[in-house]
Amino acid sequence: MAEYIVSARKYRPTKFKEMVGQEQVATTLKNAIRTGHLAHSFLFCGPRGVGKTTAARILAKTINCENQTDDFEACGQCPSCVAFQQNSSFNIHELDAASNNSVDDIRALVDQVRFPPQTGKYKIYIIDEVHMLSAGAFNAFLKTLEEPPSYCKFILATTEKHKILPTILSRCQIFDFRRIGVDTIVKHLQNICEVEKIDAEEDALHIVAQKADGGMRDALSMFDRLSSFSGGKLTYASVLENLNVLDYDYHFKVTDALISENLSLVLQLFDQVLKKGFEGDDFILGLCEHFRNLLFCKDPNTLKLMEVSENLKQRYAQQSTLALPDFLVNCLSIGNQCDIQYKASKNKRLTVELALIKMCYVNSVVSIDAQEGSKKKLKSLTNEPKNTLQKQEVDTEDTQKAAAPVQAAPPPVNRNVQPIAGAIKTKKVLKIDMLQDALDNPEATDTPILTSDEPEVTYDEPVMILNQDNLAIIWQQYAERRLPEKGGLRVHFSSFSPRLNADMGIDVFVHSQTQKEQFESVKLGVQSYIAQRVGAEVKLNVISDKKTENTRKPYTEKEKFERLVEKNPIIKKLQQEFGLELDYQ
Repeated sequence: MAEYIVSARKYRPTKFKEMVGQEQVATTLKNAIRTGHLAHSFLFCGPRGVGKTTAARILAKTINCENQTDDFEACGQCPSCVAFQQNSSFNIHELDAASNNSVDDIRALVDQVRFPPQTGKYKIYIIDEVHMLSAGAFNAFLKTLEEPPSYCKFILATTEKHKILPTILSRCQIFDFRRIGVDTIVKHLQNICEVEKIDAEEDALHIVAQKADGGMRDALSMFDRLSSFSGGKLTYASVLENLNVLDYDYHFKVTDALISENLSLVLQLFDQVLKKGFEGDDFILGLCEHFRNLLFCKDPNTLKLMEVSENLKQRYAQQSTLALPDFLVNCLSIGNQCDIQYKASKNKRLTVELALIKMCYVNSVVSIDAQEGSKKKLKSLTNEPKNTLQKQEVDTEDTQKAAAPVQAAPPPVNRNVQPIAGAIKTKKVLKIDMLQDALDNPEATDTPILTSDEPEVTYDEPVMILNQDNLAIIWQQYAERRLPEKGGLRVHFSSFSPRLNADMGIDVFVHSQTQKEQFESVKLGVQSYIAQRVGAEVKLNVISDKKTENTRKPYTEKEKFERLVEKNPIIKKLQQEFGLELDYQ
């Protein structure tokens, strides 16, 4: 009986055009050979089983071939090609860095580099799993890798590029190998099935390709095992049984039950999945993948992102018409949270069942939220007609008055002005600073002592996003619009240095105890104004500089007034007789 050779070795590519899924690397290497721009060292990076070592062997064989073809492929018939195919070439050396990773191994390699090839053009060293070399071995290899002899080429291969020293990376021409797509693996397996005369269903090969996770070697290893198990006939059921993969049909049944809110059927299907030996996280991940495919079916542009067979695409398309996008997005979010909580949960089954219960009633929750939203909207609409009705009544009254004898019309009412928080009171105020100036300068009769505060005006200002730049603008606008008569406070107000903190509150830095008291007197007004401008409540934290905490406390406005009363008691009598209120701000 002939010796059995596994498919990964039997169908291993021997030419650049046979490389599956790495056409960009093959094209670049062939162009480098054609133009003679070959680097002295190459580094092939990528996941396992995608063709890194195979590409290195093809490159080594091609550049040493004595009779290259017109498309710059190895002929396979010259003495160099024959020796390489029989693993007897003296010019091409393969080294496994996983087992030869010491400094002595690299020194022995460096000693061999000094001798030129006896036959052929180049002496080529293929070092696989180069990231396994020790730090000392890397350092011993640096000088030779940077300035090798003209007849020497190094081809390094690794699955973990991040473990290689930057000094090694800078000396190599790097090629990144990509994962092989599901469709590419399926097509390659179908070609092998034709050669081996194996009857295989397309859905079965899709399962193998998805399980391989982008690695052709893994796909071929599973293919060999399945062909032996099924006796040369690959069916969808046999592949599911042998590879321990959950049938797609369970995901379709569970989704139908979730859409119809049949919770008992959902839990029964999940119990069947557990009895088949599958873990709960595998089931929930597969279900999330199912929801993702259903969501992709909604748009023809995302349909190509689905890595399933054509038969399954039709089933997905049929079920996607029943599932609303909101339902799928909410279920995806619930499944993702379940996957995050699964490992930390003590009762893992309950975690998955709770997620399924949420998914089952997600449509009801969404509809309830929509109803509440419509109720809120209806409530706002029912509030608005009051003003409209009042306006209509006013219009009716105006019409009636127009028919009656002409009388003096009342001033028009502006109904577009927004209400102001709190009642507005106009009061007479005794200004302490102005009173002090009047006492110090008796001849300055133009200094007004009694003033009247103007009522605050609410401006029609747009809502702004709360950030540091907008905070500075709002702060300045408050100083200009809300503090028109408070000159001393207005000057200090701009220097209070508001800053957003990590909790989206506002820290206000004052430089003295007097400034702190001044700001505390207007804190509520500032807080209300900022909340009105940003559309959300904010918290103000007044922070004093540490340098000024221990300094002598200056006179406050109240203390100034009390000292003035001590000097001139008539001021107190003046306040009482005229009913003046003191302005301590």
